[in-house]
Amino acid sequence: MKINLLPAVLPAFFLFFGVRVFAQMPLDSVMVKPLKGAAVPFSSLVKKDTVVLLCFWSSGSESSIRELNAINAKFGSWKKLANFHLLAVCVDEGRDLGKLRPLVNAAGWTFEVCIDVDGNLRTAVHSAGLPQSMILYKNEPVYQQSGFEPGSEDDLIKRVQQAVILHR
Repeated sequence: MKINLLPAVLPAFFLFFGVRVFAQMPLDSVMVKPLKGAAVPFSSLVKKDTVVLLCFWSSGSESSIRELNAINAKFGSWKKLANFHLLAVCVDEGRDLGKLRPLVNAAGWTFEVCIDVDGNLRTAVHSAGLPQSMILYKNEPVYQQSGFEPGSEDDLIKRVQQAVILHR
């Protein structure tokens, strides 16, 4: 007599491993750390009904720094074009974190910078490469861009403007 255990084992296997793979942490509970102060929930930094431009970056990524410098050069005029929140999210860990505040201050960035505590924000929005820019509305990605080429920041503001108009 042959016993087929597959129908009994397969649902248990999926339940145990599948829930882990498909589980996603809600953005409201993800912790990020501003350059000054303690870690706070992501939801305390941005209003849910606001278009948010997240820029994931690392101090060791030259293209990340170039992208943020290009964005900073145009950020003042961007704020006049669209009502949105820009948050540069650093993914550095360990000793590299000590370099952040001096780097940000030396660059003169005028937008908000924070640290992705334990990488949970990056995981929650399925960010993979660096630099990566993502436009969120109601905590859901509406556009993503990986890498940086000079001029690609102009495409980003056009996408932000479209998101603001679309989600009024």
